[in-house]
Amino acid sequence: MDRIKEAIEAVLNRYNTADPFVIAERLNIEVDYAALGKMPLGKTMYDKEMPIVMLNDSLRYSPQRYFVMAHELGHVILHEGLNSYYTGITNGHDKLENEANEFGVGLMGLLYVEDNDRLPETFEEVQKEYGIY
Repeated sequence: MDRIKEAIEAVLNRYNTADPFVIAERLNIEVDYAALGKMPLGKTMYDKEMPIVMLNDSLRYSPQRYFVMAHELGHVILHEGLNSYYTGITNGHDKLENEANEFGVGLMGLLYVEDNDRLPETFEEVQKEYGIY
């Protein structure tokens, strides 16, 4: 089993949810919305050793906030201590961005089941529900 899948399973087992906002709250991760311009959509920073996730104001009422938050949570869990940001650009990602995306997509699939009491029939259902693109 790869480490990303193991991390997702560990988080789900420990917190009994795939909701990235609930997980962040239980991990005492501060989450704030900020005017970040058009990009980035999300950014993780550290104050001393404590992570702070900044989400773009444009996501406040968008379903995409779930995926961006899950992506940033992936950075916190998989890449502890590294500053990162999510731009929404689908090409040119380095290994850390790809890992955070994989974590986010995996978590969103589980959140879909949690929210709908069923597996999605297509990946597009999950994309639409949580703003994955």
